[in-house]
Amino acid sequence: MRTARILSLAPLQIAQALIGFGAIATFTRLMSAEEFGRYALALSISMAAHTLTFTWAEAAAFRFFAPARAENRLADHFATLLALALTLGLAVVAITAGALAFAGLQDDIAALSAFAAGAVVLRFVTRLARESDRAALAFSRYAVLETTYIIAGFAAGVALLTIFDFGPAAPFAGLLAGGLLVAVVDLPRLLRNAGSGKVSLVRARSYAGYGTPLALALAVDLGVQAIARLLLAGEAGAAPLGAYAAAFGLARALDIVFMGVSAAFAPLVFAAYEEKGTRAAADAARGGFVLLAAITIPASVGLALLAQPVATLMVGEALRRETAAALPWLAIAGLMSGFALYYWSEAFQLTRKTGQRALLMLAPGAAQLALTAWLSSTYGAVGAAMAAATGATLGAMLLALVGRRLLPLPLPAGELARIGAATALMAAVVIAFPGAHTTLGLLQSVATGAAAYAAAAVALNVMNIRDLVLGAYRAAQRRFQPLSSAANAE
Repeated sequence: MRTARILSLAPLQIAQALIGFGAIATFTRLMSAEEFGRYALALSISMAAHTLTFTWAEAAAFRFFAPARAENRLADHFATLLALALTLGLAVVAITAGALAFAGLQDDIAALSAFAAGAVVLRFVTRLARESDRAALAFSRYAVLETTYIIAGFAAGVALLTIFDFGPAAPFAGLLAGGLLVAVVDLPRLLRNAGSGKVSLVRARSYAGYGTPLALALAVDLGVQAIARLLLAGEAGAAPLGAYAAAFGLARALDIVFMGVSAAFAPLVFAAYEEKGTRAAADAARGGFVLLAAITIPASVGLALLAQPVATLMVGEALRRETAAALPWLAIAGLMSGFALYYWSEAFQLTRKTGQRALLMLAPGAAQLALTAWLSSTYGAVGAAMAAATGATLGAMLLALVGRRLLPLPLPAGELARIGAATALMAAVVIAFPGAHTTLGLLQSVATGAAAYAAAAVALNVMNIRDLVLGAYRAAQRRFQPLSSAANAE
């Protein structure tokens, strides 16, 4: 895996983290607890709807790019994708408009639904372009346009909330504006790529055959999350739902890291599998797994240990205490679901067994919902977070065990042991030297923990970092030795 690819995505990951935290800090303060709860519920439902309706085509845009290029049929590939975008987009707009016309909803709910539907459709168009960029290894364009979408959408949402008082609909209206901005760039390029290509029903059916089970698997997960939030709201009320959503958003920083690293190594794994077979794909995946573990394991532990000061800094006072209590459990859920979605799922996608993956996710989903219904009435947001952690852990274990029969993705035990030891040292340092619940104290705790982890990682040679440091040091010595010799001679 080339370091340049990871670095090219770093600005996007930073922007995603900042906007994710900023959205929680801003929206939990500018909305009431009940309004934020309604927004969180609408966001969960819209994400599930997007996944079920559009994600299969987005997955196909990535998966079938390389075969289409090898066959010199890229124009047909893009023409078919654009036809799908037009058909599905118009269908969603028409269905939403019809539902709003006949449902007799309140004005705020109608506005929330309309803006959410528009944002989802435009996001589909931009995702087709981004997945095509990722498949073509155009990581710089991927990062720039995705970052533009995120920043513009957030800025517009905050403006609409503060200036025009759009309420819970403001973030969706902002995403709609961000989607329009990026679509202005993406659509002309997609049309040029389609050129004189022909729309193929056979190709579309092939895309659906691959992508639909994958979308169903993702929709199962998102549907479970949406139903879990409905159960939490029904059992405990809108305010605990808002706290759960805030903690979930803070834990999403882990998902951002998973997405960034996966965006860099997944195309290499797919290419190795298509060109050289199973062994080459496993070798390519090994480095990705170790990098994921080296970053996300200490990050999840640190987030759990610093839940209280993070919530104090990032969340409005009304939701702060319950958010801090739920965050450690959702950090575990984020870690487990990240490995399930961005690593163990690769075995099912490479072998095109996405339907089997969808069926497997029914069991952990059912477990999470049952536990949510049982625990949330007593423990509120914390009970729902405990249920999410249990479901995510069960899902990761199932995908890892069953996926190994399809394609034995590596689980480097030695590297995991070293990462675990370095993380344990980091945790001990953070616990021994806790920072005050202020911004400066939180930064001091993060810096102390990061320094301890880095020192332990070098000492234990995690990811061969000690060898790399020594190699760089020796190379620098060789480079400067002739200069020092020349200076002494003069």
